[in-house]
Amino acid sequence: MKTAIYGIGNILMGDDGIGPAVVAYLESNFPLNSDVTLEDLGTPSLDLPNYMTGYDRVIFIDAIAADDPPGTIRLYSRDEIVATPPGIRVSPHEPTINDALIVLDFAGSAPKDVVLVGIVPQTLEGGMTLSPAVAGAVPRAAAAVMREVGKRYAA
Repeated sequence: MKTAIYGIGNILMGDDGIGPAVVAYLESNFPLNSDVTLEDLGTPSLDLPNYMTGYDRVIFIDAIAADDPPGTIRLYSRDEIVATPPGIRVSPHEPTINDALIVLDFAGSAPKDVVLVGIVPQTLEGGMTLSPAVAGAVPRAAAAVMREVGKRYAA
């Protein structure tokens, strides 16, 4: 099974850079099999569906909007991701993971196994450093990603 692990986020916008930070941590601390792609996508915009094509499973890491304390990690399954109806989009994160899955489902080429490892940010203001709460979540988010990778190998 081909697996992709993608960090999403803008490293110039504070805690929005959590996805790339977790990817860097994974690169430094976890050896991955050759059938696993690990990449910092930044803000992939309209290219997001292209990055998902050809993979059996995709694990995303990104900042999420949630009413939890900064640094909280929440995992979302494919079903939970696609349950959110698409809305008006006006940010560099367009299309969303949900939008990309809708397009790929329609084309018949969507990965069936998708997980979002989401981390609640403290600040999305300009700056290249993560807040202490979110920086502290990097190793825990990386561990969550590796648990997801391990689950898929066991399946």
